[in-house]
Amino acid sequence: MTDEGHAPAPRRVLIADDDAVSRKIAAALLSPLGYHLRFASTGEEALAAASEERPDLVLLDVMMPGLDGFEVCRRLRERLRGDYIPIVLITALDRRRDVLQGLEAGADDFLNKPMHGAELRARVSNLLKVRSYHQMLATQRDSALATVDMLRQQMLHADRLATLGTFAASVSHELNNIAQVLRSALDTAPSGAAGDACAEDTGSRDMLTHVANHVTELSRTLLRIARPEEGPQPETELGRTLEEVRNMLRLTGRVRHVRVSLVLPEEACVIRANPVHAQQVFLNLLGNAADAVMDTREPFIEAGVRALPGGRIEAWVRDNGPGMSEEVLARIFEPFFTTKPPGYGTGLGLLVVKQLIESWGGHIHVHSHPGSGTRMVLDIPAAQ
Repeated sequence: MTDEGHAPAPRRVLIADDDAVSRKIAAALLSPLGYHLRFASTGEEALAAASEERPDLVLLDVMMPGLDGFEVCRRLRERLRGDYIPIVLITALDRRRDVLQGLEAGADDFLNKPMHGAELRARVSNLLKVRSYHQMLATQRDSALATVDMLRQQMLHADRLATLGTFAASVSHELNNIAQVLRSALDTAPSGAAGDACAEDTGSRDMLTHVANHVTELSRTLLRIARPEEGPQPETELGRTLEEVRNMLRLTGRVRHVRVSLVLPEEACVIRANPVHAQQVFLNLLGNAADAVMDTREPFIEAGVRALPGGRIEAWVRDNGPGMSEEVLARIFEPFFTTKPPGYGTGLGLLVVKQLIESWGGHIHVHSHPGSGTRMVLDIPAAQ
């Protein structure tokens, strides 16, 4: 069966003969079989016709002016290398040397003049069946190679994810140890009358406590990458999160060269997510945008959030940087893939962002073209 029930296209037969009567006889014998016939009266015309429209079979007269059938056959074999097309030499010659010369040139069969109708039709039909078989094998080969390449890519991806899982579990363990040391130092710090100096550093203690909590949450995030598990999520207001992240980036000087604009709604946009995870998502997105516009004239970043119908929330980060090519765009969520110079990126940020957003029941969409900037759009369910 063919696609959509259409009949298969007729087989194309190229007939090359300098004798007009011979061409008419061949046409009369093959036309009733439904073949698409094309004619050439010289060897040069035959080569040109084969280049314009690839035939499924060639009937080639040996004795032609200019390029003879042997030379045309040889050149066709060179041009059509990799695609099997039967070539039948038609000749009045009957010497063993001529047959050998034709076989060496790449001919598949021979017919003697004058042609016998039944023999011509039978040989053409059989050779076209052989071509169909070769085409089927070529299709199966291409399909097998595509499958092998797909499996290779899947194995490579699985290997990277396995490496990421091991790496995440190891880093999670180390971060958790650091958080425990911080908490131990805070818990054993002097207080009361003997700890007046510490009382003066209440702000520092609060900051250290916040740092310890943040490190703990990051370690848990990495542990979820290695061993995903589900659990209840607190609520987070995304407008407040965007303001917090912008202020954090300003304090660190990350966006000192960029004009950052926030588009915030009057009503609260609340999602089910850990506040630290929400900060992590927008720190990555805004940080990547800041890096992207580093060399842009009048660099600009816009981040916003708004409520959508149907209980959804849309958040976005847009920049006027150089944008991304289709090749880069197809790989940005691969583990360890980065376009940043060595030492400036791990290639894990966007992967973690994607996993966090999907854990909230949302999706991330990336719109980018070379020369037109990048827009990251988050579609997240609102907290009920």
